[in-house]
Amino acid sequence: MENVTSFEMIPEIPVIYEGNFPKDFINDVNGWGSYSKEILQKNIGRLLSLDIDFGNYCSLNCPHCFRKDNKVDFSPTKLMTYEDILEVVRQGKELGLRSVKFLGAGEPFEDRQFLKFLRNLKELDIVPSIFTKGYVIGNDDLVKKYYSQYGISTGYELVKELVKVNASILFGFNSFQPEIQDGMVGNIKGYTKQRKRALELLVEAGLNRHNPTHLCLATNPVTKQTYNEVLSIYKWARVRNMYVIACPTMISGRCSKNSAWQKITPTHEEIIDLYLKIYQFNIEKGIQTLEQIRSEGISAYAGGHPCNQVACGMYVTLTGTVLRCPGDDVTVWGNVWENGNIEQGILKKIWQKSENFAHSGTFNCQCPPKDGKSIPKSLYKEVLKRLEQTEKK
Repeated sequence: MENVTSFEMIPEIPVIYEGNFPKDFINDVNGWGSYSKEILQKNIGRLLSLDIDFGNYCSLNCPHCFRKDNKVDFSPTKLMTYEDILEVVRQGKELGLRSVKFLGAGEPFEDRQFLKFLRNLKELDIVPSIFTKGYVIGNDDLVKKYYSQYGISTGYELVKELVKVNASILFGFNSFQPEIQDGMVGNIKGYTKQRKRALELLVEAGLNRHNPTHLCLATNPVTKQTYNEVLSIYKWARVRNMYVIACPTMISGRCSKNSAWQKITPTHEEIIDLYLKIYQFNIEKGIQTLEQIRSEGISAYAGGHPCNQVACGMYVTLTGTVLRCPGDDVTVWGNVWENGNIEQGILKKIWQKSENFAHSGTFNCQCPPKDGKSIPKSLYKEVLKRLEQTEKK
């Protein structure tokens, strides 16, 4: 596939790892919620991670959004308030909660109460990981609009607050090419320039100076349009100590129908080849050894820590609906509304009756919603087989 533009917009970020990665390097992003085999075994039955919605507005219009209509998908009798969401998190804390991922339903930074909530999480000693497209951080006018009540008027000042609350940023990044990248957020002209500034501010604040890093590039979904750039983005980011999420599309939201995800997803052979090349790069740079990969198994996220969401977490939407995970908007475990209120212990009741609880302690759950669909059934075995064959040569 040929590039459709003649230029790229690459953030100015210095390389951290010129040669091999250090032996104590942790191949993960802080707060992602994947957790090691040891932690999972020591915490069987504990709810370690929650994905939650916060806010219901987004200025963008991404064609691959895991939401159907840029807002809450379920027809609710009511939405959770700030205090309702905080109560869910507090109940999660009683069950062992360590980290929270913010996925939506809108862009979290376009909510005036978001920083207040992050400060609440800091008080509870819970690590926040924030999925964002970065355009608020990269636009001082928008920062002032949403955060002036905190005395914050620039992206630089906002990022300093993110450091204080120990946040990790999962930063949307699909392409170096503005024409493609602007198109992937709904043809918002100038978006890529704002994204560039936002990422540079996050790096300037030192989010990629930790082990594990606090900064991640989310290249997902890998599509036919972005396929040829994913490996380059992966390599570019990793040597700058930014974790990378690289995987095919979720089977939810706008891609819930077979025709939708099939239309944008590369062939099975292309997906397998991409994963293989990413793992080869990891071995070459010392990010992982072949022995570690054999032990962990191939991850649903190419080259990343295996996903254990369905063994230690759940997803609570803004309507109170509790789902298996964000990639699955069909499998429902329950709803936090009981008798019209979020009563004490309701989250525990839902958690202990869920299949996720039954999987507790399992390491490398692969990806039940995607496996056999956007992720080939043969991917995990085939990538490892080819990797071993390559290493023998």
